[in-house]
Amino acid sequence: MAELPELTVYAEALAPLLVGRAFRSVEVHEPRVLRGVAPEPFQAAVTGRRVTAVARRGKTLALALDAGPRIDVHLMLGGEPYWLAPGASDATARVPLPVLTLHREDGARLVFSDRHFDLLKPGDAKMWAGLDRKERGGLDPLTPAFTVAALAGLSARNKLWPIKTVLCDQRLIAGLGNAYADEILWEARVKPRRTASLMTAEETARVHAATATTLAAATAALRQLVGTGPLRGEPKREFFRVHHRARKPCPRCGARILMESLRDRSTYWCPACQP
Repeated sequence: MAELPELTVYAEALAPLLVGRAFRSVEVHEPRVLRGVAPEPFQAAVTGRRVTAVARRGKTLALALDAGPRIDVHLMLGGEPYWLAPGASDATARVPLPVLTLHREDGARLVFSDRHFDLLKPGDAKMWAGLDRKERGGLDPLTPAFTVAALAGLSARNKLWPIKTVLCDQRLIAGLGNAYADEILWEARVKPRRTASLMTAEETARVHAATATTLAAATAALRQLVGTGPLRGEPKREFFRVHHRARKPCPRCGARILMESLRDRSTYWCPACQP
């Protein structure tokens, strides 16, 4: 799933390709991708509009349009962006399952793909796109407002919540998800099940510091992976230390990484480093 670092890098890569350029047309390959609007009104609202900005809003990729609505895209579990130069085909770019295509006026295309729209996977969460979606977002962890005191306040407000649940709840902290919450807590040496409201001041400070360092390192690594080339789906995140590394040795102490379900989230942690 794309989280804050991925969306930051996607926005950086797409901005020079889209800002100042207009969409000639819109293809809705899978109508279920749209939220709150039918395909025809969506196409009418976007076609001919010029992009004025590309940015991350929490876990949403936002494309601002001149004198029109903003396109908000949430990639959910399997959504991926692909950039195709004029004349390139979906097959050449290996776009697995296109659900929405935005055509630039010169024939270049921004294609969003999500394998979860496969009819054989009806229960999986699917990416969505909408216009001017209003979301109840929490604190952005990259802003000055996200302080140690702010994190302590969010933890105290939710008395029985594990710290991982606090980090992942978009109403509290915008942009983090399952993967980076695991990585942050490993970096901070805090157990994911630790009751957030009972954490010591030192533990809270460690989680706060680990949030900044983990997100910065991941964003830098993703910039290297994406490079200067076109977007070709989600980069492989082989830099994870614990997430999706069950039974592998912890890179810090060598103990076997465990995986458990925590409030319906697959959670990875080191029992030696995160007691």
